[in-house]
Amino acid sequence: MTESPAYFEHLLQAPDVCINCLRVIRVERVDPARSGLTREFESHYERNQETTEIGYGPADSASEAKGVFCDHCGTEGPDHRYWDDAGDDRLDDERVRELIQNTIRTLEAKDVTIDRQTLAARALQARENDEHVDDCLGDAIEAAIRRAVTRDDTADPDEDARREVPA
Repeated sequence: MTESPAYFEHLLQAPDVCINCLRVIRVERVDPARSGLTREFESHYERNQETTEIGYGPADSASEAKGVFCDHCGTEGPDHRYWDDAGDDRLDDERVRELIQNTIRTLEAKDVTIDRQTLAARALQARENDEHVDDCLGDAIEAAIRRAVTRDDTADPDEDARREVPA
């Protein structure tokens, strides 16, 4: 398994991301809370109505039958992964490309600075070497972040001014 802290923090262990398809399915809501004389804020996650749907499935009781499902992959909740990329269950190339695209979209939605081309190229290259999809994405994310940071550090400040269109 990959050692990428960015992959774990922003995708695998993030409470707002479906780990089955790596898309954002929850939104953070910050509510004021009173405790004594100070005002504090509590953070909660609720379903993203654009990327989830409420559905009903088989259950032991009627109260357990209702669930929130990812409208892309059908997974209930962000913590369920229905695929494994090992042995006979190896993901096909189309599914891997979809996961790479979702990874890029999710990281950009979370304002993580990445180089899209580096992420896609490194992930696909690692995949050609038969690496696990989590390792491919983790290593590619780290490379994409490094590339974006070094690109920004070496950028000419006058070049940005030349690209701006006068109002």
